[in-house]
Amino acid sequence: MTEEGKNMFNTRRKILLGVIAFLVLWIFVWNYIPIGNGNWNAKELKKIDAAPATNDFCFAVLADNKTGFTAFHRILKDINSKDYLFAIDVGDLVEDGEKEKYRIFYNEIQGLTNPFLVAIGNHDIREKGRAVYYDVFGNFYYSFAHGNSLFVVLDNANEASIDEQQINFLKSELAKDYKYKFVFLHVPPFDPRGYTEDIPKLFGKGGKPEHRMSDQANAQQFMNIVAEAKVTTVFTSHIHGYFDETNQNVKYLITGGGGGELLYTDAKHYFYHYIDTCVSDKGVSYEVVKFPSPDNNTVDRLSYTAWLYVWYFIVTNRVIIVLSLVVLALIIDLSIEPIKRFLKRRKNK
Repeated sequence: MTEEGKNMFNTRRKILLGVIAFLVLWIFVWNYIPIGNGNWNAKELKKIDAAPATNDFCFAVLADNKTGFTAFHRILKDINSKDYLFAIDVGDLVEDGEKEKYRIFYNEIQGLTNPFLVAIGNHDIREKGRAVYYDVFGNFYYSFAHGNSLFVVLDNANEASIDEQQINFLKSELAKDYKYKFVFLHVPPFDPRGYTEDIPKLFGKGGKPEHRMSDQANAQQFMNIVAEAKVTTVFTSHIHGYFDETNQNVKYLITGGGGGELLYTDAKHYFYHYIDTCVSDKGVSYEVVKFPSPDNNTVDRLSYTAWLYVWYFIVTNRVIIVLSLVVLALIIDLSIEPIKRFLKRRKNK
């Protein structure tokens, strides 16, 4: 190798090593930088409290955005263009609770002008995500009121039950005198589909528990409480679709079309959407606001789902991916000269 070649090699190696050191430091430091200032929900509730008191307002409900950056972004943009008192995401904000995934979700919602509340879902507590959720958003369950309406948000992210403390909280809140009462929680107490397949059989897996609270005694207790209190609507998600059911004279709306995977092909239920809910003294109205979804056939839906997860992995691991590529470039760069010398020796033999 010429002297000039050696200098170029050394310079290139120093640059690559410098980039690697910077990226490693970035990953280490970035993991300790807090997401926002904490107590997100409490701050958003203050915005709602500051709004003029009225019995005539609208709010938006969505959930299960998880891996779906494109659809979720479209939904947020539409919601933010309208005059909502608030919007609420009923859980599965992220695919799992790693801090970087919460950071991406937070960056997506922090610029919204309408107040935006969240509830916790089963995916949000994976990978020790419950602690991250608390650091960013605050309490796991809460309530608030506006005009003639009461809103209660619960936590059943364990997919099993609502704990006794929350049951008592729910009873206490629902005992208050409001014309309309709305309850939000991630996992529905029942699966309106009435079957035991969680994902299509084409995956070769056997029957799974229905997509509902596994403790059915606790689920029935919850349904009895909301029925006795004459709750107007219970909003849930967990199932990636839309269902409108009535149980014990209580309306249950399942809204899981916030951007995550859509594996089933029934166009009546499985599509991207949010629910526009409007309250007035005359009553409550609901409109399902739909967004472009993958075509209703298995091949397109599975292909789109695969792409969702690939792109989600790239976005949430972009620094590690870049670091891996730079390390690979350094290894290749260090290997070129030895390989050349080896080939030259073999040629001279």
